[in-house]
Amino acid sequence: MKKFLLAMATFAVVTVMPTLAVAGEADTCKGCHNGSVAPDVSALKSKFKTADELVAGAKKSQNPMMKAVQGDEAKLKAAAAEIVK
Repeated sequence: MKKFLLAMATFAVVTVMPTLAVAGEADTCKGCHNGSVAPDVSALKSKFKTADELVAGAKKSQNPMMKAVQGDEAKLKAAAAEIVK
């Protein structure tokens, strides 16, 4: 019985552990904004001085890869705040 409880407790910890690690919003952007697919983060910092400018620029983008994130303004603002800081 003790082995069963230990196994269940271990299984619960292993199952819950990945949900505790949360990456920053800007980490989502770094997949494409690496300099080869899209301008890298340092280029974005130099082009846009404030988070609001960065969000406006992201919304204006005509790149089809940006369509997925353009509708989520809260995520854009959170990522922009991390990038510009």
